[in-house]
Amino acid sequence: MKKDVMITVDSRQEHVDKDADVFNFITEGTYYKEDGNYYITYNESNITGMDGTTTTLKIESDSVTLIRLGNVSSLMVFQKGRKHTSEYNTEYGTFEVGVTAQKVSVDMNDLGGSINVEYIIEVNNQLTSFTTLNVKVQ
Repeated sequence: MKKDVMITVDSRQEHVDKDADVFNFITEGTYYKEDGNYYITYNESNITGMDGTTTTLKIESDSVTLIRLGNVSSLMVFQKGRKHTSEYNTEYGTFEVGVTAQKVSVDMNDLGGSINVEYIIEVNNQLTSFTTLNVKVQ
């Protein structure tokens, strides 16, 4: 059963060639369990620069998949020690993004919980950043 929740997102992206980007926000969203996996869904806003985009996090015991649909479309799979590559489509064009998760910590139950993911991003096979993503559902 889907339920309305408050979602706290804290993200820090440390870039190779510029200052870090930090995003901290609280938003309303939906939380539910389907086929043994938890899902968090929320609408992006001007704060993240992805207004018009819906983000869904699919949370499994050993991985987290981030799915974005709308003005920005992407699929990122975070699985510790594994690199996953996908296309990232934006209003400015499409490019290949490689994601290697260094840490995937999941603490979810039917009432909510948290995830913590630390990962390296490569764009067109060039290291661009190290990102920490913390999401809490209440």
